[in-house]
Formats: sequence, C-alpha cells, structure tokens
Amino acid sequence: MVLLHRALLLVVALLIGSSAAGAQTHLNVGKSGGPLLLSLVELGQEAKIWPSVGLDVQSTEFAGEAKTMQALAAGAIDLGFGSGIGLAFPVKGVPATAVAAVSNPPNMLALIVLPQSPIKTVADLKGKTLGVSTVGSLTEWVVKELSRQQGWGVDGIRPLPVGTPTDGFAALVTGQIDGEVLGVGAAYENQNQGRSRLVLTFGNYIKTFHANVLYAANTLIAKDPDAIERFLKGWFEALAYAHKRPDIAAKVAAQTAHISDKAAQEAYDTEVFSMASKDGAFDPAAIEVVRRALKETGVLADVPPADKLYSTRFVPVKAASP
Repeated sequence: MVLLHRALLLVVALLIGSSAAGAQTHLNVGKSGGPLLLSLVELGQEAKIWPSVGLDVQSTEFAGEAKTMQALAAGAIDLGFGSGIGLAFPVKGVPATAVAAVSNPPNMLALIVLPQSPIKTVADLKGKTLGVSTVGSLTEWVVKELSRQQGWGVDGIRPLPVGTPTDGFAALVTGQIDGEVLGVGAAYENQNQGRSRLVLTFGNYIKTFHANVLYAANTLIAKDPDAIERFLKGWFEALAYAHKRPDIAAKVAAQTAHISDKAAQEAYDTEVFSMASKDGAFDPAAIEVVRRALKETGVLADVPPADKLYSTRFVPVKAASP
C-alpha cells in the first residue's frame, strides 16, 4: 500500500511537471544584427532563465532592422530588437510598439580603419568617407551625429552605404572608404587579427540616445501582455546573471556573434555593461535626440510627436530633467 501511494505521488508530480512545461508561452524573438548585448537572449537560455519565467524563447537574427520589422509586420515574430532610429517604423505603419529601451549610448558601434591609416583621432575624420550599413540606418546616423557634434555639420563626414560588414571591409581594403562603422565585438576581432585598428566607439561621443529598443507586435500586446512582462523580467535577470558571471556571458556572446572568446571578453565591458539599461525606461532627453535624428536621416519628413513613439505600459516612467 505504501509503495502504491508513493507511485501515485510520483505520477502526480510528473503530471504537474508536464503541465507546467506545457504552460510555457512560446515567443519568437527577432534580433537586428548581432550586437553583443542581444546575446542576453541566448544567455537566458544557457542560465535557464526563460523557463523560470514561464517562457519558451526562440531567437532569430535578421540582417538589419528593416528585416526585423518586416518579420513583425508579417507576424513571424512576437518581439523584435531594433534601434532608436527604428521608432520610425510604427509611425510608418508597422503594427508594433516600442515597449522598452534596453540600452542607452551606442557603445556597440565602433569605427575601424586599416592598420596603416593616418586616421588616429576623431579630428582626422573631417571630410573622410565612412562605410555604413544602409541609408537611414543607425550606423549612418551616428556618423552624421558625430560630424554635427564636431561642428562640421551633418555632412562633414560622408557616410557611404556598403551593405554587410564583409562588403564594407572589402571597400575599406580597396580604398573606397576611409573607415567602417562596425560592431565592437567584430572590431576587436579584426584588430586582434591585425586586419584593422579600432579608432573610437561612438558611445563615447553620443551620450544621450537609445541604441537598442524592444518592439512588441501589437497583436501580442492585445492578446498576452503578461508574456511581454515576463520576457522583460527574464531579460533583466539575464543582465544580472551576466554581471555575476561575466565569464559565461562573454563565452555565450562569442558563440552567438561568431567571434573569439578573447574579442568577446574585450568587448563585453565596452559594449554590454556600459550601455545596458537597468530598467528599460525611456529617457525623454534620449527620445528628443531620436526625434531629431528621424528627420535628419530622412527616415521621416517631419519630427514625430514623442507620445506616438513608445509605450510606458511595461517599464517605469523616467521623469524629464528639470
């Protein structure tokens, strides 16, 4: 009788466990490119954080923000990571809403040049041509913003769309461009291999901005807002875990970005810890910079109303500076 009772308890426990596993909400998450910060999604898998918040998360990396937004519009993904510049997409009709600002200064973007290049400092960039991904992209804007901050106007440094990082490096080697805007992890990797030299990271000059933003499909917001709250909970738990175990975090980032462990470790502090938001709150000052950027890049013809760009439903509200 005792054995039967124990067997029944075991069956009940298994059924409860099976039911809990089945209750996990599946989320398809899109990532625009491979910033090391976004490897927190994979770190959440490694540390078993997603199951602990009742989620089954599947991530897909897209070649640029436009592809991520297309996937959101098509219903192929539930959540998508884009940039501050991407706040224009919902204004232009993509059925998605910015729900959290997960990073601030664009520390994930660096400028590389060839080892023998005469470019040593930002002062050497006046009149130079720098490779960026596409027209209207974050990489294009940071070049224009850096030029503006140096007092050269937005065209004092010329951005040239080159497509993929591989195409950009080919353009750099053949002299079509003087430098290339690249992810910090890839910049360290190239420098370690003697292929290029890292001149600067843009976050050291552009202090007020939201470089990475989480967007949710409007259908998910209407159908299951709790899933968004749980995803954000898991995201910030993954960030806390990265602070606690930076060795594991860097290793996961290296695997995700397809770079060496050494490059990932060098880049992790520069990119992830220095730019990651602790609560996802939107900064009114950063939103003002984004609004100006959307018009400067030609993404939008007019500066959009701030209250149409994002939602504070899922994150704390940051008060405007006096």
